[in-house]
Amino acid sequence: MEYLPNGCLRDYLQKNQHRLEHRSLLLYAWQICKGMEYLGAQRCVHRDLATRNILVESETHVKIGDFGLAKLLPQDKEYYVVQEPGQSPVFWYAPESLADNVFSRASDIWSFGVLLYELFTYSNKSRSPSEEFLRMMGTEKAVQIICHLLELLKDNRRLPAPAGCPVEVRPPPSKAWWGSQGSPAPVTPPSLSPGLCADAELLGFLPRHQTHLQRAGTQN
Repeated sequence: MEYLPNGCLRDYLQKNQHRLEHRSLLLYAWQICKGMEYLGAQRCVHRDLATRNILVESETHVKIGDFGLAKLLPQDKEYYVVQEPGQSPVFWYAPESLADNVFSRASDIWSFGVLLYELFTYSNKSRSPSEEFLRMMGTEKAVQIICHLLELLKDNRRLPAPAGCPVEVRPPPSKAWWGSQGSPAPVTPPSLSPGLCADAELLGFLPRHQTHLQRAGTQN
């Protein structure tokens, strides 16, 4: 088993926020995106994509880890229905996963959007996805979290766009994971996008920045 002394991306972001520029965050996002594209091509659904499950090999290289919840899609279906009980990272889940335990490449794309939010908040504990959604729910709704979370998502309530987040990283309004500052997102995220890295459908910065990101990724 490979040992990566820098630990997980969540802790790495928290410890190194003062020196990590957006260029580095964009590089990590691109590498994770490419990793998820590969997993999708193998018909593998990760189901737990979050900064805590991304491992840092070096300052310019991260890797997807923790496949404990991963599932291979059946050959005759493009989704998987989870039937075994157990705890789940619900605040990273797509609505169909919360409502019906259905997981697919599309639900991994949703989780990738939540991961982008984590990246550009430097995994700040007070602004974590769970803390943000719990604030939206209010303390009186701290029980039956899944039901209340589904209500929020159906009402087009989303995580706020991180302060200072590059415009290129924010998806178009018609494909928003996050809401604009102080307002809910207008529609559902890009759950139907056919590929995680297809011509900047998810990462609008790739056409302009892909060359220098690739070059930076080889310097390890």
